[in-house]
Amino acid sequence: MWSRDDVDTLCMSEECDRMRANISKKKVAAWREECKKCEKAKKPLPMPPNRVEFLPIEWSNKMRSPGQSLMTSLTSVTLRSIPALRAIANDVIFDVLMYLTPEYCEAIIECVTTQIIEQYSTFQRIHPTFVKRGGKCSIIGHSLGSVIAWDILSILKDNIERNASKGNENDPINVDGDDSQTGVYSLSTLDKSADNPLGYQACAKGSENDSKHGTWGPCLPKKMTRTIPFTPHMTIFLGSPVGLFLTLRGAHAVFDEMRAVAEAERASLIPCDNEEADPPPVFNVNPIICSPFSLPTGALYNIFHPSDPVSYRIEPLLLPEGVANDELPPPLFLSPDGKTIRLHVKARQVFNNFGSLSEIFNKSVETAAAAAAAADREAALKMDNLDSSRQQATKKVYEGCIKGKEVSFNLGGRSSRVDFQIQPGVIDNEYLSAVTAHSSYFIHDDVIDFIIFNTKTEEFESNDLD
Repeated sequence: MWSRDDVDTLCMSEECDRMRANISKKKVAAWREECKKCEKAKKPLPMPPNRVEFLPIEWSNKMRSPGQSLMTSLTSVTLRSIPALRAIANDVIFDVLMYLTPEYCEAIIECVTTQIIEQYSTFQRIHPTFVKRGGKCSIIGHSLGSVIAWDILSILKDNIERNASKGNENDPINVDGDDSQTGVYSLSTLDKSADNPLGYQACAKGSENDSKHGTWGPCLPKKMTRTIPFTPHMTIFLGSPVGLFLTLRGAHAVFDEMRAVAEAERASLIPCDNEEADPPPVFNVNPIICSPFSLPTGALYNIFHPSDPVSYRIEPLLLPEGVANDELPPPLFLSPDGKTIRLHVKARQVFNNFGSLSEIFNKSVETAAAAAAAADREAALKMDNLDSSRQQATKKVYEGCIKGKEVSFNLGGRSSRVDFQIQPGVIDNEYLSAVTAHSSYFIHDDVIDFIIFNTKTEEFESNDLD
């Protein structure tokens, strides 16, 4: 609805202006408090805070001009009843469905990439010493915009790896030759042209009976070589359906295949004279749990409200498919320092844990025996329905290897975690919050404080360069 002029909802430019103003007010207020403390302690005053600029990228109006034949046809076939609801369907659902088509997806990515390049060039002309003084650029994507940001980073990753050095004869591990003896790379590409290297359209294919394949990036009519001119210092997704899009693209299979490749590479480096013998004890390491997949960004945060119906997680897709749902690591609560959890949230966690323990303790012996018998029957039925021995091996290897342990995702970069959920309020109804959750990120204090904290680390470095 941000693209419509006949509604009261703030457009993206106004949302960015509001967030810029709120962040500036909070940074100045914190700086004044710090100055008062320094004056009382007779210490030198701190440097004034740097300004965080927000430049909106709007593509909807450019891609959906009223004169387009597609929009004209859509308007003609739209029923005249309940116009408000049909306007929402045409504005929101239409964009999502059209983005799934290769041609429309390519046009949107081209439009957004062009605007980022133009905005970056203009900002550089106005502030010619920005990069020299250590200035950083980040990307924030909301809703479908986060999917566009993911795809832009996927294309950037593809071009970076395409132009990366492949090593030399003195460094044979990095040499990318056709006569590789490892034989562990099973990733292929959806584009069968000979000059198309492995990239964001990679797919992981199994045997003839296994048609599992997928891609982590956009399916485009042709490869895109135009990319953004910088590597983001930080990438933030707000209310993001990236997890849904990756699931539809079959990215989980590709991430699992990358993990298998990493396992095989590690195994090939283990010295062992007898191939049938077990490796030395010093090399008996735990299996690789998280996929080594990453994007060219300093840090990636997938922030969502727990009641937002449009948001999806990303971390489970980077874990093996054999991991049970109850073993998945819960998302971290969003806080400026990543550690502060409000008292009522802690109390709710304790209450939930106490409730689950009480249910287990209150079971009688008879019901426990009946539950055990039912569990045995259910387990036997599941074992009979396993599709292949590969699934059995995966479940056996990764069973119980995550629950209660810390995990680290390469995709998260500096953060090591990707999924962060906003802490609920003291009085918070899930269904009532779902009405406004998706449009509340730009004014939410937790999100603003999180951005301030993560841009504050570079503040003193930039001031020292003045």
